[in-house]
Amino acid sequence: MHACAAFRRGSLAAAFTAAALLASCGGGGTTTNPLPPVAPSPVATAGTSPQYVGYWDDWEQTSWSSVPQGVTTLIYAFDFVSGHSVISDGNSPGYLTAAAVAALHQRGIKVLLSLGGGSPATAFVFDGDTKDFESSLVAVIRQYSFDGVDFDDESGTPAERVAALETLIPATRAAFTADGIGNDIITLAAFDTPTNFGDGTILAAPGVAGALSWVNVMSYDYTAAQSDLATYALLYPAAQLMLGSDIDGDVPLATNATLEMLAAWVKNNGYGGMMLWTVNDASAAQNQAILNGLTTGK
Repeated sequence: MHACAAFRRGSLAAAFTAAALLASCGGGGTTTNPLPPVAPSPVATAGTSPQYVGYWDDWEQTSWSSVPQGVTTLIYAFDFVSGHSVISDGNSPGYLTAAAVAALHQRGIKVLLSLGGGSPATAFVFDGDTKDFESSLVAVIRQYSFDGVDFDDESGTPAERVAALETLIPATRAAFTADGIGNDIITLAAFDTPTNFGDGTILAAPGVAGALSWVNVMSYDYTAAQSDLATYALLYPAAQLMLGSDIDGDVPLATNATLEMLAAWVKNNGYGGMMLWTVNDASAAQNQAILNGLTTGK
């Protein structure tokens, strides 16, 4: 999710030329043509309306009063995992407040805390002390009245990531239930394919799928987005999959027409919704394109 994280996704690097990726980590990605009109035949749409899930980075210090209409869940990025503690990334003094979360609640927007990110390399380092980690997490959730947590572990090796998340996801659901906040949301930020960094193994681990509320698929090579999500749907319910798009300049940028087309495809094929990295970098036109697709399916 964090700047430069795109370089860690092997399929993304293979999908675009080196010239197209020169925009990475320097801002100002390249706008390219819309998707070709190829997609599976529509299936019945899920009973609830598709979600619009937006990550909101804290280093830009953008006021949450500018969260656009239509966003259903805001994911605050990031706090870090250090050993068995949830700690601030240092970018949010005076910015993240319970009052700011409450103001979004007044608008009907859920607010999640995301742990980890793509940098630094130590953003998510778990020492195996599950009990103390859960105590630390619940304390932060209660302090700010978050509606839950997003696990975005992009640190360490795939094996370390699998070991941490297949332990922490079900343990967090159990901790939330024991603390009386059993309806809180737990999400996973998954890489573009289930095999790249072990997400398929994580989702198959005992208790993980049942503990998750949904999965945010970081399929930022939008030309492969439909097939990426269809692959995840073989492992996990389609109605709980959010298709991710990256518009912050780390990858070649989708046109507004492409964003709308992807959102419509999500709606028409019964997926859970769209996820955007990041909403506070999106233009009004980009937000509207996603909303148009999710609302109309066209």
